Amino acid sequence: MTPAKLRTWILVLGGTLIAAIAVFLVYGRWQGRRLGRDVPDSLGSTIQQSTEGFTHSESRGGHTIYTLHASKAVQFKSDGHAELHDVSITLYGAQGAPSNRIYGSNFDWDPVHGIARAMGEVQIDFQGSASPGPQAGKAPVEEGESRNTVHVKTSGLVFNKQTGLASTTEKIEFRLADAAGSATGASFDSQTGIIILSADVAFNSSVGGNPLTVRAHHAQFDRGSRLLYLLQDVTDYADSHASSDQATVSFRADGSAYQVQAEGHVILTGSDGQQINTRIAHIDLGPKSEPERATVDGGLLYVANSAARLLHGSASSGTLLLGPQQTIRHAQLHDAVSVVDEEKLPPVDAGKSKANSPESTTRQLQATQVDIDFSSGPERRPQADHILAAGGARLNVHTLYAKTPPEDTTVQGDQLSATLVDGEVLSSLRGTGNTSLVTVSPTGVTQSSKGDNLLLTFAPPRPVAKPKAKAGEEKADTLTPQPAAQLQSAVQLGNVTLVQRNAASPAGQTPAVTTATAQRASYDAASQVVQLSGSPRIQESSGELSAALIDVARTTGNADATGGVKATYRQGNGQQNIVFAGPGPVHVVADHAHLDHATNLTTFFGKASEPARLWQGSDSVSAPVLELSRTHATLSAHGLGGDAAAVSAVFTGSPSRPQAPGNSTTSLPRATPPAKPGQPSVVRLQSRTLFYAENEHKAVFGGAVVAQTSTGVLHANFMDVYFSPEAGAQSPGKPSQGSQVSRIVARGAVELQQPGRKGTGEELAYTAAEGKFMLTGSSAAPPRLTDQVRGTVTGNALIFNDRDDSVEVSGGASKAVTQTRVAK
Repeated sequence: MTPAKLRTWILVLGGTLIAAIAVFLVYGRWQGRRLGRDVPDSLGSTIQQSTEGFTHSESRGGHTIYTLHASKAVQFKSDGHAELHDVSITLYGAQGAPSNRIYGSNFDWDPVHGIARAMGEVQIDFQGSASPGPQAGKAPVEEGESRNTVHVKTSGLVFNKQTGLASTTEKIEFRLADAAGSATGASFDSQTGIIILSADVAFNSSVGGNPLTVRAHHAQFDRGSRLLYLLQDVTDYADSHASSDQATVSFRADGSAYQVQAEGHVILTGSDGQQINTRIAHIDLGPKSEPERATVDGGLLYVANSAARLLHGSASSGTLLLGPQQTIRHAQLHDAVSVVDEEKLPPVDAGKSKANSPESTTRQLQATQVDIDFSSGPERRPQADHILAAGGARLNVHTLYAKTPPEDTTVQGDQLSATLVDGEVLSSLRGTGNTSLVTVSPTGVTQSSKGDNLLLTFAPPRPVAKPKAKAGEEKADTLTPQPAAQLQSAVQLGNVTLVQRNAASPAGQTPAVTTATAQRASYDAASQVVQLSGSPRIQESSGELSAALIDVARTTGNADATGGVKATYRQGNGQQNIVFAGPGPVHVVADHAHLDHATNLTTFFGKASEPARLWQGSDSVSAPVLELSRTHATLSAHGLGGDAAAVSAVFTGSPSRPQAPGNSTTSLPRATPPAKPGQPSVVRLQSRTLFYAENEHKAVFGGAVVAQTSTGVLHANFMDVYFSPEAGAQSPGKPSQGSQVSRIVARGAVELQQPGRKGTGEELAYTAAEGKFMLTGSSAAPPRLTDQVRGTVTGNALIFNDRDDSVEVSGGASKAVTQTRVAK
């Protein structure tokens, strides 16, 4: 290749290159002119060509509705559609400010109908406030955006310029600053600001460090009112689960939620199996969308079951107050509140244990309103510290035992306030206003008390040893607490009334009822004693007893009364009564008394200066100790330490009448004339002991007995006094109206003293019906009657008549004087 040939080739190649460039320039101009001819005039006057493509805007009422911008237009189809690249659609709010944007790579534009259809993936930004938006065809940037901006990615999006509605039937994905979600099918109305997610809605976020998942069949968001509507929603938050037929979520301007309203089959479930069913639930949220207050209405059902406990409750409505980390601080239930807690106790081997251990305990609380204060327990689980039930509050405890019938305890009051330990163990229970406590024992005995206020305190449960683990099993804990606390004390104040009703008898007889009243009643579990104070009084159908203080042993039914004891007994309910003088009640006063429930024996004690005293009408008995048996209708009187003349008795007979056959008075033998007609006869007796039996109508005086009447004094070691119904005092169908002394038998060292007369012997028998006295002795010491006027009479038996003053010796009538004394 010579230099000349090289220059020739360069010139040829240069010419060829110039020719090619000229051809391309001509072709390019031809193509440009053809493209210009192909652009239809129907794009309208509002379309502006630019170096970056074209822009189409729509305005109404002086406000821009939307602006469509594309970087270039590839071509226009024969049907008038245009294919746009790198498209950005800006949607304006009602005030004309840009608020939402749609952008994608390829769109099909129908200028005739104003419809833009995405041919591929589309992204949308929904903004709650004006903020810098993404550039056309570029991904959004987070810097400078508001926290409530929603970024959406989908496909198949269709935008209608006439309605300002953007919609798709394809799957969409969206995200916020702290959340993300998805759905199938969606639409957005730029004029109303309403976003609709058609189906399969899923939302994931985090609140307070806990995951939040929301699923719904359908969702709708109103940007103007910032309300989110959900249909068939399901929410999982932390360890809880919630669902409803529909829910409404209200948002603040910063994008945080402040309120949730759920309706229709609302179900709230906790991690430990607790579940709440209601019709309407309203939840108020805090600044960070954390739950602060929940209100349920339209009926409430609560269930919490575990292996050891079944808990369920109901109410018309309720309110929950939540604290930090969504812990429950307070709960309030309204109207027809009922809570049932069934506790299953561990089984006890009946063959190894003789104790009558409980198998299960069921507690039911009912009230018009119940307030519960909670604290944070282990693992931040809520545990109840205090419960307040108001409005006819009622707590029933039903305990099933292994070997006996169940036991029922019911506590009622206008208000019941309970304090708990560890959320389950009852520490105290306080009742105010019309309180009552009713217990039905396994034996069928019903004990009840009523008062203005009530306080029950409970001892903490004692730990019991668990059984040793078998070979191959994990080692069990050494100790485990008993499931329930035991009653430690009970105090009831203000107008207290206690009633004890015995179990019904197999024969169908009416059970005995005992009633006690006081201003204060206290019970101590350690001693099993109920103490009554403040004018206490025990009442039965046949009597009553009062004192300054009364202690009743709950296990035995025995009672001790102290200070100013007063008792009254009447005939009734099969109880016999002591009848001395008439049908009236028997009264007793003493310093203190003991009531033995098993034997129905009451022992009254006096003071050193004032013995116990029993009286009926004008008849009376007094002694340091009086023992009254209601069952056997007996009276025993005696002193302490062998006191001489400890017992004093006064018996008053009927008024004396003119003597007639069959009539008599209750006087002792006397030398003076009988008492004047109309005057009652009085017998005063003193002795060491006295025993009276109503069935025998007999009083036995023992030890230095002294009997005194208006006509004389009788001394003896023992004296039996017999009583009989007063003549004419008893008639068919009527109870006894009284009794009188019918016979007296004095025994041992008998001495009769009357004015001007003295008789001695071993035994003296007096019969009131005959008015005769028989004085006898022994062969060594025959009876003797000494009269200052008539001398001395003796024999095997001396019988003298109190009516005519005659004397019989050894059965023969005689007025002879064997020994005569002449008065000086």
